[in-house]
Amino acid sequence: MKTRAISSLFLLFTITLGIISMSPASFADHSEVTITPISGSGSGSGCELTEEGCYNPSTATVDVGGVVIFSNTDGAAHTFSSGVPSDDIIGLEFDSGMLSAGDSAEWIPENVGEFPYFCMIHPWMDGLIIVQEVEESHTEEVEESHTEEVEESHTEEVEESHTEEVEESHTEEVEESKVVTNLESEENGGGCLIATAAYGSELSPQVQLLREIRDNQLLNTEAGTSFMNTFNNVYYSFSPTIADMERESPLFKEVVKLGLTPMLSSLSIMENAESESEVISLGLSVIALNLGMYLAVPVFGIIGIRKIIS
Repeated sequence: MKTRAISSLFLLFTITLGIISMSPASFADHSEVTITPISGSGSGSGCELTEEGCYNPSTATVDVGGVVIFSNTDGAAHTFSSGVPSDDIIGLEFDSGMLSAGDSAEWIPENVGEFPYFCMIHPWMDGLIIVQEVEESHTEEVEESHTEEVEESHTEEVEESHTEEVEESHTEEVEESKVVTNLESEENGGGCLIATAAYGSELSPQVQLLREIRDNQLLNTEAGTSFMNTFNNVYYSFSPTIADMERESPLFKEVVKLGLTPMLSSLSIMENAESESEVISLGLSVIALNLGMYLAVPVFGIIGIRKIIS
């Protein structure tokens, strides 16, 4: 009798010890995750080759209906845009828009799957979000513990923690999600905000030309990548304002479209650049040509008109 009692106590102690010693990772809470850029990751490519990647965490796991918080803790502006730079349409699942230092955005995943994302301003920065079913991790815990009570308690915890949270914040988060969706048409298309607003779609031939030159010529060379880093820092400081003005004024939109035409024609030269030296030489030629068209020609025109008037 004593032997049976001692055996029962020993078995109970063993089960209790096993539950206590289970890895905390198996009980990880995936209802909310915050993603931040690694400090300095926007200053130049290279972070994508490191073990930690360009984001913390580089691979994030979240439940369906959970909250993904994109927080820009870096000193430079960033975007968190679903997809990869080579996609025809960027941001189908989510697009934070341009976040300045200290800004943040949220996304509530509705579907299970793996969702790659990157920064449109610094396209070498990429990460991955894994969205899983809410009960998936808890089901694995139940199979490991072989206890029905554990299954019931975890099920209740999941229902209580997620149901209450989703009910309280659902309306606000849906509104935020709609705002983010509206931003997709403004800031996708490879990040060509002004051209996208001018031609009405990121799929227009003009925007596709800009994207192909960026992806196939510039970002495939060191000189082109350096140029794009500097260009993006300047371009994204004013392009959202210009794009908004285009949408508000059809006349201004036509003026911008007219002004973009010579530049697009000159950029077609870059399609022939294949090597580092060709990117540099043709790139300098295009820059000089555009300076001549947009600065020298108007200046000489004004001078000529003044001479005629005088």
